[in-house]
Amino acid sequence: MKKRSFWITVACIATLFCVSVSFSGTNSKDNTDQIIGVWKVISPRLPENSNQNRIKIITKGHFIWIHTLGNKVVASLGGTCTFDGETYTENIEYGTPNMNSYYFGEKSAFKVKFEDNKMYINGGTEKETFNEIWERVE
Repeated sequence: MKKRSFWITVACIATLFCVSVSFSGTNSKDNTDQIIGVWKVISPRLPENSNQNRIKIITKGHFIWIHTLGNKVVASLGGTCTFDGETYTENIEYGTPNMNSYYFGEKSAFKVKFEDNKMYINGGTEKETFNEIWERVE
């Protein structure tokens, strides 16, 4: 039941997010729609039985990243994004207070590779780099 409540919460946030933003991203390659969707981080692994999740919702032109602990959002950030088929770039425009002070105004660029229902990203900002694997949820 907790899992169902979590996904209902994520779906509600995604719906509100998609309704509240305008689509301003432009992509030139045929495979750029591969990145659009709801993603869950699978590597680096979150602690077993920690009841934590990290979800990223990507649309044409916007993204939001959500870190939950149980049914509570403990961190989140979002903004505009672009994807040219190889490089995914996020412009961080808003976030929860614990994220905003560190990431606000940053631009993160990632090299992206897709395999089956997984997205491999490598890159980040001048402050921090990430090497993560995300699995498509939707």
